[in-house]
Amino acid sequence: MTTNLKQALKTHFGFDTFRSKLQEDVVKAVQRGDRDVFVCMPTGAGKSLCYQLPAVLAEGITLVISPLIALIQDQVDHLKELNIPACSINSKLPVSERRLILADLGSSNPKLKLLYITPEMVASPAFQPCLMDLCSRGLLSYLAVDEAHCVSQWGHDFRPDYLKLGELRARLQGVPCLALTATAPKNVQEDIIQSLRLSSPLSFLTPVFRSNLHYDVIFRELLPNPYVHLCAFIKKTLSLGGGSNGQGCGIVYCRTREGCETVAHQLTKLGVVAKPYHAGLKATDRTGVQNEWMQGKVLVIVATISFGMGVDKANVRFVAHWNLAKSLASYYQESGRAGRDGLPSACRTYYSPRDKEQINFLIRQEVARKQEKRGFAKDTDKTAMTDFEAMVSFCEQEGCRHATISKFFGNTAPNCAGACDYCRNPKLVRAQLERAATLSTKIGAAQSSEPKGAFGFQPDTYGGGKKGYGFERYDEGEGYSEDDPFKRKKEFSELFKKQMSMRKGNDSSQREEFVPPDIDCPLREASSQRIPKLSVKAREHCLYLLQEALQGQQGAEDALKYLSRFIQIFFFFFF
Repeated sequence: MTTNLKQALKTHFGFDTFRSKLQEDVVKAVQRGDRDVFVCMPTGAGKSLCYQLPAVLAEGITLVISPLIALIQDQVDHLKELNIPACSINSKLPVSERRLILADLGSSNPKLKLLYITPEMVASPAFQPCLMDLCSRGLLSYLAVDEAHCVSQWGHDFRPDYLKLGELRARLQGVPCLALTATAPKNVQEDIIQSLRLSSPLSFLTPVFRSNLHYDVIFRELLPNPYVHLCAFIKKTLSLGGGSNGQGCGIVYCRTREGCETVAHQLTKLGVVAKPYHAGLKATDRTGVQNEWMQGKVLVIVATISFGMGVDKANVRFVAHWNLAKSLASYYQESGRAGRDGLPSACRTYYSPRDKEQINFLIRQEVARKQEKRGFAKDTDKTAMTDFEAMVSFCEQEGCRHATISKFFGNTAPNCAGACDYCRNPKLVRAQLERAATLSTKIGAAQSSEPKGAFGFQPDTYGGGKKGYGFERYDEGEGYSEDDPFKRKKEFSELFKKQMSMRKGNDSSQREEFVPPDIDCPLREASSQRIPKLSVKAREHCLYLLQEALQGQQGAEDALKYLSRFIQIFFFFFF
């Protein structure tokens, strides 16, 4: 069997040998087909081949469940380039193409070897008859669930539709199942096996440690100019040498769309051509940016986390996080897109306490929203916070970065051998932490001594853009408290809806107030592109209300309250 496998590996995929002994063992286990298989291997270890090679050799069809249409399309295109019959049925597929695929699946001898499908589509009534027909005729060889951590409610990227796959698995009697993931702590592994109803699966687990990745953390507030620092890091990293596809490239992850635009602009201005990638761009623009990056025409892509899953590019020399990741598991997955060719690569986080506070606030708000919707708390509600706290600890603690990641995933501490900033120079890391603590103390003392307006807002600090957040989350003025977040959110939501209704012209009593800005309007030049939902008319209207409050009979105190409300709504709905 080994000889046949290696011949097929060379014939169909062009590889002389397997990437590792583990990869070969997984392929053999899947090909035997007598047991379910669970695979947890790092990004770049060759998980896809574990089901693609057995699928080519099997007589029937392999059904592959994958979470993203873009990821599916990337896999299908790659297989077609290798002349392996593969296709996908998804919501974007033209009706004519879908009919051709279903006709082939319904034939006595289908040509198709791999059928990729999303969990939503596999559960649809339109596809169910086709699926059960394949199963009843014995034409379904394997069920492969890619990105299997999405099935776990303990995971960092839970997708509710993945829960339906357990029922699907139960109906496909006699069809071996293969579950694959790159990021799964022990509790997530157990949840995957239980949720997918895997029967006594063979488990193949590899340590998460990758010796070619160098991790470090830089405290952004300590830098005179963070953009200059990032630019120097990129120039140094990319000048270290090629990689398997020629010159290296890199990814900078940002939390917001505006962040992507700003960082890309600043890097380009400093001499490193970078392009933004986020959901706010047109689909054609996103595709164009990704293609330019894949082809090496643009070396740096500045993206939100929507970019990267399934992107197979070997020579990524660095992954930099401009903002904190939401969990250590997602950070490991995102940073793991570097160095897939095995060559030295850098994984850097620009840490900011401001980011920590903002993300902490957003996570708590999301958890509260879910609890309010369902009416009760669940143990999994705590997962988001504990995973984020693990990410914060990764940045703030004195210790080996690789050891922290390994411990999180239940592995033993590896021999880092200088593959992180702490193991390379612990004194430097300790000094950075001490400087950050000193700076935090100074800022805290300065803020406490400054006069505060409504809900703790400090105009001078906010205007400088160097410290402070523009608002304090729990000290929000009269009538609000930390213990009453739902009342606060409800009132803000009602106020926001009222304003939006007025802007859309639904409230006839207010329509006359919404007119195009005059030539001398002070907000005419305001950039509405940075925050698309906040139009010039909306800004002008808010300015008008503020001026009216200040000049009218409401008094300065009421004006400040209105200003505080506006700023809170601004941050709550547009960031």
